Amino acid sequence: MPSLGWHLAISLFVISSLVDKNEWKKAVLLVPFGILSDIDAFIGIHRATLHNIFFILTPVLSFVALRALLRVRGEVRKMQSFCYFCFASVLVALHVLLDAFHTGVFFFYPVVLSSYDLSFRLSVRETGLSTAIGCENIGKVGEVVYATVPSPGVPEIPLIGSGIEFVTFICALLVFALKFLPPVFRH
Repeated sequence: MPSLGWHLAISLFVISSLVDKNEWKKAVLLVPFGILSDIDAFIGIHRATLHNIFFILTPVLSFVALRALLRVRGEVRKMQSFCYFCFASVLVALHVLLDAFHTGVFFFYPVVLSSYDLSFRLSVRETGLSTAIGCENIGKVGEVVYATVPSPGVPEIPLIGSGIEFVTFICALLVFALKFLPPVFRH
């Protein structure tokens, strides 16, 4: 599976590009959404319970429910935070998509119990560009097991799995810090 480093790097890059620099508190609060799906390694079925289309929509649906509740109570407030609920959903979706391209996820769990592994390849040939896109059903709940903790069969679970990943993570961290750190810390 993509390591914590990849998930955090992608999240930091996306947040840095979408959130205004004056909204640093909201930017920091969004970071956990990039890794939130992996909590299902400890509760439920990993790559199923929190790696599906229903969980991706949870932040947006939470906003809709909250807004409806406030209207029922007569507390009609102008909720300008909708875009941040959408950003949270985007971060969760990117996490799930990264995992889907690396050994698959249960996209439609609990309705459909199959795990799907996506693939994509773009290459150059003498005749031009070549692409390959695929989706393979790799098994059902109980047949497919994703290792989440070190064991004799899987001696380690990488937090950052390669030098390229480390450099990407450091670059993402720098971009995030340079955008959101208050000016007093930048001098």
